[in-house]
Formats: sequence, structure tokens, C-alpha cells
Amino acid sequence: MTLGRIGMALTGLDITDMATELRERWFPGEVPQRITVDSHEVSPSADWIERHLGRTGEGAEEGVDEGAVEGPDVVAAFFGDNFDRYLTVHANKMVRLSFDFEGEAAELVDALSDYPFEIASFQSRYREWQAKEKYWAPSFGGAHFPHGWACAFRGEGHRSLVSRRWLDTGPWHLLHGPNDTTLVQFHDLKLGAAEALAQAKPAHEHMGHSNEGGFLRTPYVYRKEIKGFYDASRRVLKVVVLGRTVPAVEMRDACAARRDNLLAPEQPVDNVAFVFLDPAEARAHLPRLWPYGLECWTVIDDVETRLDTEERPEGAGDRA
Repeated sequence: MTLGRIGMALTGLDITDMATELRERWFPGEVPQRITVDSHEVSPSADWIERHLGRTGEGAEEGVDEGAVEGPDVVAAFFGDNFDRYLTVHANKMVRLSFDFEGEAAELVDALSDYPFEIASFQSRYREWQAKEKYWAPSFGGAHFPHGWACAFRGEGHRSLVSRRWLDTGPWHLLHGPNDTTLVQFHDLKLGAAEALAQAKPAHEHMGHSNEGGFLRTPYVYRKEIKGFYDASRRVLKVVVLGRTVPAVEMRDACAARRDNLLAPEQPVDNVAFVFLDPAEARAHLPRLWPYGLECWTVIDDVETRLDTEERPEGAGDRA
């Protein structure tokens, strides 16, 4: 199915360069009908990114519009008679754009793989989700779109997931492209608004930042205190468990501690190991820990024994 109009937000390391590449791909040779710099109108020009972004406090370059603001936060360009196609640059943070794509989702992931983004969000295709259904989807935060029909990750962007294994546990369709690019499609594009929403809701929640979700925002807000013993030989934080159920939020916190190297620079954390003194508790937790990429250990005959492997255990990722 041809995607048509797409609303997309991208984060990455070099926002200005990415915005320039996106302009050349989706708005080639077009002069915007309207440009704003921190909400101030300026004269349209084809080289609006070069004129209004990337300048320092040493002064504006010769020929830059007087309406341009030194070191702007947001520069927005609007194209077409209705201003319904746009490219907005949030300096050092994000690029948002609306453009027409005459291809299918598989072709989009191939196109996306060319850009140096890390995380992408896509606007809903249905205005009815908010206007009629009063649905407010979770989001990745910042200026990202609330979850719509898909999201995407590239390279280091996958580190914002609790684990890459999470991708294989959700109620969604995965599309993979070059340069370590993954598109997560939340619903069938041929469905009507109500049917698409019913299909997308559990996927949105599973890719959300709630206690049960798999996305880790930056900065991450820890809900539990991370306590354990540091194994310097393996660069692993060991958490001993007896007589309790490890909640999902504690697993999320452990994943964030692994991503953020929470302990100290001299104590890098490659992983977090939950060590259950009761083997029965360990076996019960194994399918729950596995999607988070966390280690599951127990004690058998007075020897610490690891239960998890790369093979997905039965029940891993099952949802009630």
C-alpha cells in the first residue's frame, strides 16, 4: 500500500546535516513558501538551512536576514500553497517533516537507512484517534510524535530499547533495512481508523515508557534504587533475589543502569544478573527476564548456575 503523506520526527547526532539531506531528498530545488525562525517570519530562500542554522555567537554571516535570531532553537520551512508540507529543525535535538512518499513501508525503511538518524516516530494517519476516540498515545518524549502507525530505530538508537530482544516480543510487524535499520509497524495500513486503533493500542503500550513498556527515555527516571554486588571480572552487577517477584519496573531500571553505566566510570556495567537463591523462582523469572536481555542465575548444588541463553525460552514475551 502506498503511504502517501507522512509525518515523521527524527533524532540523531548531527541534526543540521540530517536536515540538509532530508531537504535535498524530499524538497529538491523547492523554495519554501514561508519560513519562521523561533516563530519570527523571515524571507524565504532556497538556502534557508545554511542561512539560519549552525551559526555561532560571533555574529551573523553577511547577507543573513535581519529577522534571523542568533543561534535559533527552531527553524521551520513550509512548502506548497497550503503549507501542509514542512521541514522543521529543532537545533541539536530533532528534525520533523511532512512529505509525500509514493512507496510502501518496505521502501520507506530502505530510504530511511540512508540518513544518520537514531530514533524515528511517525504521526498517526487518522485524525479520528484524537478527535473522535479521544486517544492520546504514548510517545518517545520531546518533540517526537505520539505513536502513530510506526516507529523506527537505526544503529545506536536501538540502545533506547530495554533490549533488542524486545523487538521480537511485540504485537507488531518488523521491517529491516540496511545500516542496522528497523521499522516497527503498529497496525495494518489498510484498516479503518477504529480497527487500526484497536490493533495499535497494545503495540503502542508495549513500545511505551510505562512500567511495562520497552522504551527508555533519556534522561531516564529511575523508579527503584539499584542495589547489588559488582563483579569486576565480568563487568556485571549482581542482584540477589529470594522470596519475591521482580517487577517489570525493576527490570526496566536494570536495563537503564546497563545503558547508562549507572555505577561509575571505573565500574562499567555490561549487564545486570539476577541471582535467585531458589531455583524454582529462577525458572519462573527466566521467560520474564529474557526479553530485557538480563541474566538469570540460580544456585544448584552450591554452585552459581546461569539459566538464560540466546535461545528464547518458552513463554518469553507472552502477554496476558
